[in-house]
Amino acid sequence: AACAIAFGALVDNTFVITLAAYACAFSLFALSINVMLGWLGEVALGQSIFFGVGAYGVGIGMLKLGLSYEMSIVLGLVLSVVLAAGIGALTLKLTGAYFSIVSWGLSGVAVVAATNLESITGGPLGMYGFQRLAIGPFELTHPRTYFFVTATILFLVVLVLRETRDSRFGASLESIRQNRHLAQSVGIDVFRERLKALMLSAPLAALGGALCLPYTQIVTPEIFSVSNTVDALLMVLLGGSGLIVGPIIGAGIFSAIPPFLELDANVRILVFSVAIILIMIFEPGGLHRVGQRLIARWRR
Repeated sequence: AACAIAFGALVDNTFVITLAAYACAFSLFALSINVMLGWLGEVALGQSIFFGVGAYGVGIGMLKLGLSYEMSIVLGLVLSVVLAAGIGALTLKLTGAYFSIVSWGLSGVAVVAATNLESITGGPLGMYGFQRLAIGPFELTHPRTYFFVTATILFLVVLVLRETRDSRFGASLESIRQNRHLAQSVGIDVFRERLKALMLSAPLAALGGALCLPYTQIVTPEIFSVSNTVDALLMVLLGGSGLIVGPIIGAGIFSAIPPFLELDANVRILVFSVAIILIMIFEPGGLHRVGQRLIARWRR
């Protein structure tokens, strides 16, 4: 928190501050992936559905229903939880690759639905023309304010996730991740706990989608694309799966480096994919573990 305050106060470059705010918003999406992958051990390739629901929730709330930005965010969060409950009830009987493939397919369905429901979503052109993206008195169209608000929300989410991870629920997810059958044999309701994990991850992704809007200023059907999930998945693996700070580190690096090096999308994926392969070979814990090792070696 102190680092974020110092960063926001000392950095004068508008582009850098806006990019940092966007990284904070996308970190929430990466954290939602981490709940499913790092805590539960499931590769949920359909998380972009909830990311898109958060953004479209704001679009529909503001442009169709005349709601404020704050109330539209709440709308997106509620819709994401309800949708997660429905999707979970249908898909969480599956595990492993089967669950991943089905969730991937659902993201494609979401793209098609958003493209064709023009009266609700704006169709292929999406939704744009947002007038006042503000939370209370804080206008998120101002870069420094945008950064402080997103960083504060990210900090609060991290606190909640830390408590959740250390709770009985977190212990149940860890047991399921290590051995699902053993967890079931000791009385853990595996389906219920997996459903709760999905319903926890959904509003995190939706909140990230809603908070990305001040940066993008538009939401289109492509937001549901599995490529967004892959981006967030790469962030988690890059920073360190299972850790809370890992996805944030990954999101910061993944969001910051390509614009500065002027990498296009294909080159970006190639560079980060190679980096992740090397990390998985030499340090599966991600860059966070690498940093811990370097600090420990330096202290010696």
